[in-house]
Amino acid sequence: MAEDEVAASQTDEETETEEGEGVEDPKEALKKVVKVEVADAGVLRKTITVTVPRESLDLELDKDYKELISEAVVPGFRRGRAPRRLVEKRFGSEVGEQVQTRIVPNAFMAAIEKEDLKVLGDPMVWVKVKDKKAKGEEGAAEKEQLLDMASALQHMKLPEQGDLTFKCEVEMKPKFELPSLDGVPVEKPDIKISDEDIDARIDRVRAMRGNWVPVTDGEVEEDDLVICNLKMTVDGKVVKTEENARLAARPQRLEGAVLENLGEVLEGAKIGDARQIEGELPDDHEVADLRGKKATFDLTINEIKRLEMPPLEEQYYKSQGFDTLEEYRAWLREMMQGELDSEIKRSMREQVRQYLLEKTQLDLPEGMSARQTERVVLRRMIELQRRGVPQAEVEKYGDKLRTGAREQAVAELKLYFILEEIAEKLEIEVTEEEINGQIAAMARAYNRRFDRVRDDLARNNGIESLYLEIRDEKCIDKILETAEITEAKVEKKPAKKKSAKPKAAKPAESEKAAKPAKQAKAAKEADEGEKKARPRRTPPPK
Repeated sequence: MAEDEVAASQTDEETETEEGEGVEDPKEALKKVVKVEVADAGVLRKTITVTVPRESLDLELDKDYKELISEAVVPGFRRGRAPRRLVEKRFGSEVGEQVQTRIVPNAFMAAIEKEDLKVLGDPMVWVKVKDKKAKGEEGAAEKEQLLDMASALQHMKLPEQGDLTFKCEVEMKPKFELPSLDGVPVEKPDIKISDEDIDARIDRVRAMRGNWVPVTDGEVEEDDLVICNLKMTVDGKVVKTEENARLAARPQRLEGAVLENLGEVLEGAKIGDARQIEGELPDDHEVADLRGKKATFDLTINEIKRLEMPPLEEQYYKSQGFDTLEEYRAWLREMMQGELDSEIKRSMREQVRQYLLEKTQLDLPEGMSARQTERVVLRRMIELQRRGVPQAEVEKYGDKLRTGAREQAVAELKLYFILEEIAEKLEIEVTEEEINGQIAAMARAYNRRFDRVRDDLARNNGIESLYLEIRDEKCIDKILETAEITEAKVEKKPAKKKSAKPKAAKPAESEKAAKPAKQAKAAKEADEGEKKARPRRTPPPK
């Protein structure tokens, strides 16, 4: 009977709720009572010590136990009738973990809001971790480690008595002043699609359907394929020979050495002729003794092959889906104009980015974390995916940013902070429809299903990166509305007269929409990758 009275008393207490009153946000409640100590831990890095008072812990524990008691099944008691002390004994560890998992992140957020700290990303938390080598041994040594929040929670334990105190480190957003966003000087390349550009595009498409045919009685011309015996000499010693090496008569990279004038050296040669060219081996050559040395390449020509394109006749343009050559050329002009407009827009946006970088005094710490750099890399890769660049090229560019292009990564990271500040100032927002629209465009470019592309992005934090990419473009387009835009004449290089052989791999000059001299190096490299692998489009058959 006594047990029933205890249970009934507990039930009565539980039903005495303050109905009608709003429940305070846990983070706001913690902000009033949490104690915070902030100390410098380096450039743009802080150590934050957070203390949650015992009263707040007990309130959270009481809330969880009240919910649990009403549902808990304890032997000897009906559901919802077990005394709290027995429930605590049976489920205390589980409840403690739940409260800890909830209260530590909330306490961190309350602390940074209370101190008005502008932090980057999630904190790294100091926790005591048992030495892996001594794991399972009694009295195993513990050492403090910095872990991400999710990992740290697995090593933390809610105190049975007293306050909860934890220490974490955070990276801080840099403080800076934005330059004037009105009247930004921007040059707009004045380029038009010419008949010669359309001819060049037609040749490119025809070249995709061409065949390499032997040239038995003739000389090497630009872009020919040359089959030759190769001998590589360094410091007077032959270090490599190769029979029937395949080289194109244009600038090439051979054994890591850049041979800019290889096309000129090979032009005019016939089968059986010998040619020689020199180049400097790279500093990262696979053979350490050869790094940075000058190499001499002796080439003896065995075969010459030339690309033969299908004739431009009725059968060809009908296969492209057009009744007449004029219709085909008109469609190409419209398509190329759209590509050119996109290139010009990118050029103007890049000028705004460069202006923001040059006019904003913003210093970053030398050891800015890999987490922040990875975010920048991911955003750049998302941008290339939006432009339909093949995935292999996208991944190659991402690896280059991660490993070698430090200056470029730093510039991108600075732009991240600058554009975030501009977005807040201009109140720029991105809708769900805009994000889905871009995902749909990416799905079309890669011929994939929308849901598959979205799932892939979600798994790799790509949705957030896509959101930021769209937001930043909207920021820059807003700045362009008040920019001082001047037309910039761009002189085209005259087409090089050759025999009937086409240039199979070079885009029309107007498609490049020549970039102004001060554009960022990052954009130039990305544009080159996009031009190399821009997807070809053909109209549906009529």
